[in-house]
Amino acid sequence: MNKNKQVLMTILDTKAIYPVFQPIVDLKNGNVVAYESLSRIESKNIELNIEQLFNLAEQYDCVWKLEKLCRDKALKASVHKPLGTKIFLNVDGQIFQDSNFISGFTNRKLEKFGLLNEDIVFEITERTDIENYVLLQSIMNHYIDQGYQIALDDVGAGYSGLNRVVNTTPNYLKADIELVRNIHLSKSKQSMMKLLVEYCDEMGFKLIAEGIETQEELECVCNLHVHYGQGYYLGLPDCKFNGVSSQALQYLMNIHGMIRS
Repeated sequence: MNKNKQVLMTILDTKAIYPVFQPIVDLKNGNVVAYESLSRIESKNIELNIEQLFNLAEQYDCVWKLEKLCRDKALKASVHKPLGTKIFLNVDGQIFQDSNFISGFTNRKLEKFGLLNEDIVFEITERTDIENYVLLQSIMNHYIDQGYQIALDDVGAGYSGLNRVVNTTPNYLKADIELVRNIHLSKSKQSMMKLLVEYCDEMGFKLIAEGIETQEELECVCNLHVHYGQGYYLGLPDCKFNGVSSQALQYLMNIHGMIRS
């Protein structure tokens, strides 16, 4: 067994994964509406990050096993989330269509940990391309009918991403981090973000700007009337369910004329 495969199997066998949670913030009032669950590798001696680990899992046909481990850890920790907030769970588009995933794994875990379907948003990532949009939408409907919500990640990252947007009806769109990076310096990025806001408003979706790392970026997406935001400036991923950062909250309170006790 080569070294990388041995590392993967060790992580799976010892369940050396833990979740961290990053706040998703309503940019109109500074309230945390949800947390994205992100997985981290527990061992400090392993140089791989979680994305590289999933690439390995795909190579050795263990994606579903790793996905289950991450999901189980995230849901177990989510019993401590603030009341009224949702949990965004990343799921690869191919796994989302897998019969093992559809068979009710998440339902069983929610029941075990005392969570509700309405608490969960499946965030479909672009780790693999999805061309069968009819099938994807039917599976999305399968979960929406059960009370779950759906988010599409990395919107604006590529042609396939835009194809997913116009061929499906999720609850949330997450604008790609590269669209947000230095958006205050780019008229073309601002125009694209404005179009996404208008599209979401017309379709009844919520738009989330990912990767907000500076006050200038936050100010720009607020001026463009983006609904929700996420990023280091708003709050770092953490094992605890932290609120919005003091610097971001102060800015949002100032621009919206809010007073907090």
